[in-house]
Amino acid sequence: MFDIGAMELFVVAVLALVVVGPKELPKLLRTIGGLVRRMRELSAEFRQGVEQLAAEAERETDPFRDLRKKEGLRPGMSPEEITNHIMKNREAEEAEEAIKVAKKAPKGPKVVGDEAPKTTDGGEPKA
Repeated sequence: MFDIGAMELFVVAVLALVVVGPKELPKLLRTIGGLVRRMRELSAEFRQGVEQLAAEAERETDPFRDLRKKEGLRPGMSPEEITNHIMKNREAEEAEEAIKVAKKAPKGPKVVGDEAPKTTDGGEPKA
């Protein structure tokens, strides 16, 4: 950014020492350091704002960008290719959902209400 060499810094330091004096030099350096820090913070804030504006403008120019990314669509696909690709994705999702449901289903037959009461020793039903 600035092309300042060691010799230029040395000259500025000697001039500051002569003009300001050795007692006030640390205070001046702290003040300059604070100003530089504040300038960096402001430039970072400005840069972040510009990046947010650029991202918003990009979203507005292609409102389907997120959909394209989610569905895995490529640039240059015809409408028929896009439709077929999305339908295949939906079918695959439905198949995965059916597998999940099948895994959660209980195994074997389940009898509800027609079970005989259990007995203790083959005699009377257990209470």
